[in-house]
Amino acid sequence: KIEHDVMDFGDLIYYLIKLFRERPHILKQYKKQYKYVLVDEFQDTNIAQYELIKLLCPPTGQSKLTVVGDDSQAIYKFRGASVSNILTFMKDYKKAKQVTLHDNYRSNQTILDHAYELIQHNNPDTLESTLGISKKLTSHAKDRADATTLNVFSHSDDETDWVVEQIETLHKKKYTFGDMALLVRANAHSEPFIRALKRKGISYQFLGPGSLFKQPEVKDLIAYLHVLSDLSDTVSLYRVLSMELFKLDAEDLLHLMSYAKKTSLSYYQAIEVYLSFYQNEWYEQAHEQYKEYMPLTSQATKDKLIEVFTLIKKHVKRIRKDTAGELLFSFLKDTNYIDTLGNPETEMQEQVTFNITKFFGKIREMERSQEDTSVFGATEYIDMSMELGESPLAGEADFTAVNAVHILTVHSAKGLEFPIVFMPNLIKGRFPTNRRKEQIPIPDDLIKETLPQGDYHAQEERRLFYVGMTRAKDRLFLTASERYDQGIRKRKLSPFVYEAMGEDKLNIEPYVPQDTKEQLSIFDFQKHDDVVIPEPVTVKNISYSQLQTYEVCPLKYKYQYVLKIPSSPAAAASFGSTVHNALHKFYKGFAQDPTWGLDQLLNMLETSWIPIGFSSAGHAKKMKEEAKQMLKNYYTSFHKPEIDIVNLEKMFKIRIGSSIFLTGKIDRVDNKADGAIEIIDYKTGKMPDVKKLKKDMQLTIYAMAASSPALYNKPVEKIDLSFYYLQAREKVTMKRSEEDISEAKDRITEVVEDIRKGAFKPHVGPWCDHCSFRMICEAWK
Repeated sequence: KIEHDVMDFGDLIYYLIKLFRERPHILKQYKKQYKYVLVDEFQDTNIAQYELIKLLCPPTGQSKLTVVGDDSQAIYKFRGASVSNILTFMKDYKKAKQVTLHDNYRSNQTILDHAYELIQHNNPDTLESTLGISKKLTSHAKDRADATTLNVFSHSDDETDWVVEQIETLHKKKYTFGDMALLVRANAHSEPFIRALKRKGISYQFLGPGSLFKQPEVKDLIAYLHVLSDLSDTVSLYRVLSMELFKLDAEDLLHLMSYAKKTSLSYYQAIEVYLSFYQNEWYEQAHEQYKEYMPLTSQATKDKLIEVFTLIKKHVKRIRKDTAGELLFSFLKDTNYIDTLGNPETEMQEQVTFNITKFFGKIREMERSQEDTSVFGATEYIDMSMELGESPLAGEADFTAVNAVHILTVHSAKGLEFPIVFMPNLIKGRFPTNRRKEQIPIPDDLIKETLPQGDYHAQEERRLFYVGMTRAKDRLFLTASERYDQGIRKRKLSPFVYEAMGEDKLNIEPYVPQDTKEQLSIFDFQKHDDVVIPEPVTVKNISYSQLQTYEVCPLKYKYQYVLKIPSSPAAAASFGSTVHNALHKFYKGFAQDPTWGLDQLLNMLETSWIPIGFSSAGHAKKMKEEAKQMLKNYYTSFHKPEIDIVNLEKMFKIRIGSSIFLTGKIDRVDNKADGAIEIIDYKTGKMPDVKKLKKDMQLTIYAMAASSPALYNKPVEKIDLSFYYLQAREKVTMKRSEEDISEAKDRITEVVEDIRKGAFKPHVGPWCDHCSFRMICEAWK
């Protein structure tokens, strides 16, 4: 970065401190220039920022420094903020005058009192204890006895329905939708509420990080850019053709998808060939060999597809001349979409217009800062932004002006206020979250801040809970459920609820919906387009990859293995396949000629290299060098000339129960001296925790296959299971028991039964941002 004269935010502070320490005359000049310093939100400063403050305004002397802060709202430790700055300030600046602000003009007294009871559990690591003061707030708002309520439900579906019902009730009384906020601990927790609000037709806006690029209308435009830059991008083309704007028959689109598979053409080529039988000028002659596979579609679909493909072809011809912004504007104009955007009739349409306008602003900003303003440059920029999670907020300009229920994380809500606040999912493990182990733990001796006496993670989560509570002006609804998702085990209520409400005052009985609600008629759903009765799916064969995909996200499984929507290969997949293929070819040659060595292995890398999915030629070159180094390390650390190879790339198919076949492939199988065998699998990714490996399903499946009479018929104690982690230069060898295999069979049977029932509910999480199907997935928000 220094070589290129660039710095990030942390560098600016670090090098400024370095400059001030090494060049005192420059520090003197700035101290003279800035006679008065005011620091707001002091509890959010980090150690380096505090050091900078102390250099500009030394604790000794006549410094004119004012800091304003509230340790109860110190919630940014994950950004590096140090709560110890505010706790130790009076020790550093002994002459400082202390002013305590007790008046509160936002929340009523009931809400403030419950929040105060909660935060007292952070003592003695609070300003109150450190300075011997009281921070109990006095409200200047009208109080009400029912300002804070708690409701517990037997299942999360009941919780979601109840919250939406309350929103409807409050809206009918005196509140607007914009008066209400739903604060979640994690973005993924918002999904059930979004679906429920959608079903009821209630306006909402979700303000999660990177939410602009995840808005459906913006995803449509990004998909169109992807189609223009890569006509073989089936996922993006499928999204474009599915736009409400074109009103294409969904069944016809799926028939055309099947046509593409049968003819081994990309989705674009398949439709183009299909249409060429009706639009002769696109080809000199139709491809007769594809004619027998042609699906039947409606005349309306044909007409509309010709219209859409004519538009795409027109814009593809202009790629070299026009910028990405110009082509997108042309798309809006040519489809008359711009007329709808310019004349919104509902608040939801206004929000769509706002989001698209904001997206065009982002494109304009990109075109000002980038040399490459083409479609290719824009898609690369957007893809990289999404990979980094840098998409802007959908409504960061003034989202409170929108009359819609505001859904946002508690972190995002800091500094805001709403008449009505809902805080759902208040169970242990969700709020507070489970403490995560530091990936690189820092020894206490190296930590410059004063460490708290109590559990710092619990204290940070408690402060976050306090921030959530104090966003409410009139009423605060706390809710929790005993069970979430498909969970059977009852979940414990968040300890923060007891601390805030008072354990002795809580009579927690699960809320039971009325009988009329329990016996919901199927006809209640007839007006909701997004409620679909799943069709049964036929599954006979299943592999570890399919099981893993379903465990991560059932909806991704549906896209990949049921609908079989092709997607562009990712760089990681190409890289992994290359390394596996190189090792396979090497050991195949080595089995015939034991003199093969490192030169032959590296030569196999050259012949196996898959150059697809990388963001640029530079990225591909870098990854190729990494693969070369990885194989060199493997050869010097693990290759042994005396190995006795039984099989390479061994395929297997074993029966589980009466109607399930488990299929797969083992990288390598070696004989061992004691009559045992070693199952070997190469891994190019990051090495997980050993605890996870002990439960790893893939290793259990290998043991299951190797012990089967259909394969090696070995007792489990004679099967070694080894993962070679090539990046970390580590080899991990484990065993499995008959009990492990039995449990795995039960789990596989459960998953297959769920698939056969058509249970493809999305699992939302960090993996969504890297999913190949995110452009067509409505859960990616």
